[in-house]
Amino acid sequence: MKDIIIIANPSSGKKQAEEYAAKAQSLFEDNQRQADVRITESEEDIVKYVKEASSNKYDTMIILGGDGTVSKAGESLKDEEYRPKIGIIPTGTINNIARGLGIATNIDQAVEDLVNCKEQITDVGMINDKLFLSSISAGSIPETVWEVSKDQKEKFGSLAYFIEGFKSLREEENYSIEMTIDGKEMKVDLTLLVIGLSNSVAGIPNFFNEATYDDGYLYLFGLKKSTLGEKISVMTSLLNDSEALSDEQNKGFVIPFKQGSFKNDHNLNVALDGEKGPCFPFDIKILPAFLTFLVPKN
Repeated sequence: MKDIIIIANPSSGKKQAEEYAAKAQSLFEDNQRQADVRITESEEDIVKYVKEASSNKYDTMIILGGDGTVSKAGESLKDEEYRPKIGIIPTGTINNIARGLGIATNIDQAVEDLVNCKEQITDVGMINDKLFLSSISAGSIPETVWEVSKDQKEKFGSLAYFIEGFKSLREEENYSIEMTIDGKEMKVDLTLLVIGLSNSVAGIPNFFNEATYDDGYLYLFGLKKSTLGEKISVMTSLLNDSEALSDEQNKGFVIPFKQGSFKNDHNLNVALDGEKGPCFPFDIKILPAFLTFLVPKN
């Protein structure tokens, strides 16, 4: 068994991955740990180096990158017999997976925390045959996620997503979605569908107040067609306390669940961990205790 492999995506976020890979390697060596560095040049390299980490039985795999890189690394472990522990140095735009795990989004702090950390066994989601580690979403606003260019992300950071999101409100569509949630059938018209694993979604803390990465549940949020004022009211209730979303309001709802099927008449794609994902129809389920992450002790 080998010790640590650091997989760095140099195109992530503000393009600091190589610098921080060297810093992390030096810090590990100062703590009598051996770390090998791999710099990716393409998405295929992420898969290749994750497979190397698995086949060579590295104890720990450190991912330097954003949500897309971390999610791709997790997906690459799906069929592997051996899965290393995973550490994250978040160098992306939103870093929602790191936020949900309580990992510092300050890069220097995240690096330092890796030498004084604890293990956390986490659930993952599966949509059709693909893993996801944060959330999936569908509707006019999520469609803007994959329309945000790398230049926009580097210039505006997370604000780039909100700029495109507000633009999409003018062209909001209503989608009729048939759902079977843990055996219960529903049909509802929605403008936004979000399914997440943790309390953090799109960098928004406490989006799902009660959700944690190890509770064995997925969480669904549905938003019906509504005015901008109603949307603000629903989102305020959601972020303050999900239980405040009532039938009386009849504009938004939250459902914890373990598996479901979703159908839609449109050829509508979902956003999957910040990237363009599969289209309807799809099946989704929770895979409990599937990966082990390294998180700060405090």
